[in-house]
Amino acid sequence: MILIISNKWDVTVDFVVRELQNSNHPYLRINTEDLVTGRATVTLPDFHIFIPKQSKIYDLSEGTRVIWYRRPGKPFDDVPKSRRPSRATQRFVNDQWYSWLEALQLLPGVTWINNPRANDAMECKIRQLVLAAETGFRIPETVISNDSEGVRQMINKYGGKIIVKALYSPLIEEPSQDYFIFTTEIGEHDLKNHKQLRTAPVIFQEPFTPKTDYRVTVIADIVLAAKIEPEKNTPAELDWRTQKEGLNFIRCILPPKIEMLCRDYVRKSGLIFGAIDLVEHNGEFVFLEINPNGEWGWLQKPYGLPIAQTLCNFMISKDI
Repeated sequence: MILIISNKWDVTVDFVVRELQNSNHPYLRINTEDLVTGRATVTLPDFHIFIPKQSKIYDLSEGTRVIWYRRPGKPFDDVPKSRRPSRATQRFVNDQWYSWLEALQLLPGVTWINNPRANDAMECKIRQLVLAAETGFRIPETVISNDSEGVRQMINKYGGKIIVKALYSPLIEEPSQDYFIFTTEIGEHDLKNHKQLRTAPVIFQEPFTPKTDYRVTVIADIVLAAKIEPEKNTPAELDWRTQKEGLNFIRCILPPKIEMLCRDYVRKSGLIFGAIDLVEHNGEFVFLEINPNGEWGWLQKPYGLPIAQTLCNFMISKDI
């Protein structure tokens, strides 16, 4: 059986579920928000993991061969904020369920997409860049620091402008609204408040202008690449994720060497799935980062990248 661990709002999972249903292949989807209102049991010393769903009790220790650890939510995500317990209680409950779900890693002979430990390790952008260089990618000159003097030197080296982005998760969760920190460009005038910079380290990188962006989805040995092109008369944004309209995602074939590097990189990282961002500058491909659990539903349709089918076929091939 294929086990999918995600959340209720993950439309990307729906694409794969549809493929599994068309293939008449058994699967179980667990939305982690439902755990706080359902029942879940681990028994020892005779190790079993029981999850009931739709009047049926599944023993996950019997026959689970593939686990797609997609995007598990938090237990109270489905509860209105006014009815949630205190933040301290939420953290406590989150930790209990996180530890409970870790028991799945004790199941023998399971193919993980991706193993949570590998996922967590590859969220570190410093690790990403080091591994990319070791694999053979060209990476940007990078300074990760809270020292404004070193950043000034880099700004001067690159003609007054460099790139800045978050070192870890770019999401700031506030009670009233969440904020996403996109990649942006800065100059000398942005460093006036150097004390504020001391608060936390930030990634500073050399700029690439002009550039062409690529989103590369790797599933085991299969590489699916999309070239990102702005429509005619539409200026390209520095971070294409901020550009809601005026972009085309064109399926393409990467040069054999770059495709091989993408495949090798994902394998060396301990992942099976990875969404890699590359740029092409002056005829050279440059590695920017990997999202080990990146979104891809927007590439599936209408742009025709068969990511759901590829992922479904891979999971079925391992469910033996």
